Amino acid sequence: MKLIQLNDSTDFFSPTYIEIAGHKVAYVSQTVPSMAHKTPLLILGCAFEGIANFQYELKQISKDVPVYLVDLPGFGTNLSKSHDISYIEYSKILKGFLDGQGIERCSIAALSYCSPIGYCFASLFPERVGRLMIGGVTRKLRDSVRVTLEESLSLLATNATDRFASSIVLNIMNFSHRHKVENSEVLKKALYDSLIALNHDEKEKFNAMNTRFMDHGDLPRAPQCPVLVIGGEFDNFMTPYQCYELAKSCPNSSFVIVKGADHLLGLEKKDVLTRLYRRFISDRPLNRMKDVEAYQGREFPKERMRMEPRWSLNDVGYLDSGNGVFVPISIVDINNSGCKLYTSFKDHPSLKRVKRFLLHLPGEEIQIEITLIKQTDDGHFRGIFQHQSFECSRRLEAFIEKVALNSNSELAV
Repeated sequence: MKLIQLNDSTDFFSPTYIEIAGHKVAYVSQTVPSMAHKTPLLILGCAFEGIANFQYELKQISKDVPVYLVDLPGFGTNLSKSHDISYIEYSKILKGFLDGQGIERCSIAALSYCSPIGYCFASLFPERVGRLMIGGVTRKLRDSVRVTLEESLSLLATNATDRFASSIVLNIMNFSHRHKVENSEVLKKALYDSLIALNHDEKEKFNAMNTRFMDHGDLPRAPQCPVLVIGGEFDNFMTPYQCYELAKSCPNSSFVIVKGADHLLGLEKKDVLTRLYRRFISDRPLNRMKDVEAYQGREFPKERMRMEPRWSLNDVGYLDSGNGVFVPISIVDINNSGCKLYTSFKDHPSLKRVKRFLLHLPGEEIQIEITLIKQTDDGHFRGIFQHQSFECSRRLEAFIEKVALNSNSELAV
């Protein structure tokens, strides 16, 4: 997997590779002699970030504790095969790495696709973990995220390269809040370029990583060590509320939101994330930090559970399954993620046969792919938009802005 690079720097690390139970593990470490006696921090590389991206973290955090940057098979700079490795097996590989390095106890930082590895390791081997920091994580995937990832992998399998790359960018990053995220346009291009350039082996690894992510089910029992759960303010892939719920399930947890970031908070707010790591591993307070909202002992505000409001529409549109037959529907409410639909034709053959349609919006030359994921007995559906084109997403955004201006109500959570 290619890493996202935000500049032309070639000052990359040359990782060391060691073999653990038949699997290659890449790592780089740095220790200040006066800090060598302290519990080290392991930072796990992820899908688009790895050893080459963590130079800043290594330089700053090694002032406090020894630091190991670790790319497990199929993550970061480590391109070794990972198709059949479960999160439990990854935990065992990580244990083998610690054993080989003579590390009895460590702290772990892992974001996004690697968060389940850190979580599982801390749950399975509690005696080996001092503190755990995870972000962009949930106990169980939402149906909408699963459907969206399945659609993206289908595009990857059929070599629809542009639509595949666009779908990943539009769903992992929060397109509708891009103006509130620093370097959003730069990151969007970098992520798109990295995806469009995947070779055959990298496509296989991306497929394996996402298939594992979708299949992991519910996570095991909560780690007992101190846990810091981090959410991006605008993360619509793994929402802040989902992160909060996971934090609540851990008996010794803290939860914070990083302001002005979405799911790529490790790239968007690298300095803030590094300060969070340093403060948490040294047991310093997390409140009153710039760009950080701490929720220790606080309930999550109900009005922030949903990332975007659903706007009342109640207008007629059409579902097109591609066979020339249009099913008339009423669009009850809508936002950039999806909509609620109603049809008196709930027994229409097209609705029984397929779940993917083109939705023709009322009074607009806009058609967007939609997947129906829920149906009630009274003819209501919940549909998830499949964002696979930047231009189409911009046009939908403009349509919803008009709806919001003319809508009498923002629907409740």
